[in-house]
Formats: sequence, C-alpha cells, structure tokens
Amino acid sequence: MIPDVKPPVGSWQNLYTLSGIAVGTRLLIQNKSAGGVLVWEGATPPPEIGGDDRHGYSIMGNGEPVKTGASPAGVWVMCWSGGDFSGLGRLCVQEYVP
Repeated sequence: MIPDVKPPVGSWQNLYTLSGIAVGTRLLIQNKSAGGVLVWEGATPPPEIGGDDRHGYSIMGNGEPVKTGASPAGVWVMCWSGGDFSGLGRLCVQEYVP
C-alpha cells in the first residue's frame, strides 16, 4: 500500500519533499480529500497574485488523478481544504511510468 501524503491546507508545499520521491520523477497524484487541490510544476512555488487567476495550474477535485509532465523541476500542491477538521489534505503520490 502506498502511504498518503498529507500537506497542510492553505500554503504551497513541495510534493517531492513531502513524498520522499526524487526530484524530476514523473508523478501520478490522486486527491483523496474532499477539498480541491492546485498542482503547479516548476522549480519554485507559483507567484502569489490573488484573485481567481489559476492559469498554469492543474485543479484536482475529490478522487481525480493528475499526471505530471516528464522530468518536472518541481511539483507544488496547495490544498483548499482537508474536508475534515485535521487541517490537512490527503494525496496518493506515486511514480508514473507510461
């Protein structure tokens, strides 16, 4: 069984750091929490511009999977809500091999 990654809600988190998977590995990510999750590929977290401008993000709803591009320099996630009272999101993260 693949252990869940539980990022804090409301801030960008480096998914490679949280998961222990090597940087540049292509990932398959599944949202297992009730709240939405933003996914950003880049060496640094995205700029904080506010508002509803979500260009360049992948948005995952509950149960939805996202595959990263080949050899991303970084993968960042932000959970909108954990769907419970823990204040944590819940993601399944694994290496993706097409």
